[in-house]
Amino acid sequence: MTHSRPTLSTMGWLRYWDIIVYRTYAELKAEAQLSYMGYVWWILEPLLNTILFYVLLAAILEQSTVGAISFLVVGAVTWQWFNASMMSGANSVVEASGMLRQIYLPKMVLPLISIFTSSWKFLFLFVLLLAFVWATGHPPALAYVALPLLFLLEFMVIVAFTLPLALIMPYFPDARVAIDAVLRSVMLVSGIFFSVSSVPAAYQLYFHLNPLADLIEAYRAVLIDGTWPRWDLMAYVAGLCAIGWIFTIWFHNRVDRSMVKAIHR
Repeated sequence: MTHSRPTLSTMGWLRYWDIIVYRTYAELKAEAQLSYMGYVWWILEPLLNTILFYVLLAAILEQSTVGAISFLVVGAVTWQWFNASMMSGANSVVEASGMLRQIYLPKMVLPLISIFTSSWKFLFLFVLLLAFVWATGHPPALAYVALPLLFLLEFMVIVAFTLPLALIMPYFPDARVAIDAVLRSVMLVSGIFFSVSSVPAAYQLYFHLNPLADLIEAYRAVLIDGTWPRWDLMAYVAGLCAIGWIFTIWFHNRVDRSMVKAIHR
């Protein structure tokens, strides 16, 4: 008599949720015990990116103002959450190959642990971001009510892009080399150091196809301008995430059982 392995549809997500929460806590604790540099670098990386872009604005575009650096900080911090989650989550299945030889675990669980770890760090960084924008003359506004929705939407975007990539990586291990280059290219067109108003009208439609660009614009609207985000763009981001999630679940169900063999080919 044969016994099938448990799947996401038959085995109860509660158990796997407990694993995600425990592993997230364990990774954060281990990072704190081994080195405080992990937390420091989480702050330094967006700070260094912001300084670089600020220098470019000051030297090339002659926009050396407090408003410009606030503009850049919001974009850099928003991007950092996505970038860090993608970088760590994309390789999570491959890096856990030894463990997967010993036990069965739905492969979607592994990138989710990385995403939750990065998300916890982002919340810490976001508190510092709030203090900064307040100190530079952008007090809280009623539009802050939209912030939980923006958090949820960005989390959905991260999951929708990171999980499929993590599931594909075992089949195309050389893709790891290209991830960083692709992310840097996406960063340059996501509006971190330029506003949508500076994009020619003929190209703004294409600009808004990028969900990260829409989210960065929404965060700036809320935190800097004190206005509501564009709801049509937020609906587009949510719809894109739904498509990504549907594809991820379908693809996971197709490759979950065979993935360990692909890793060790």
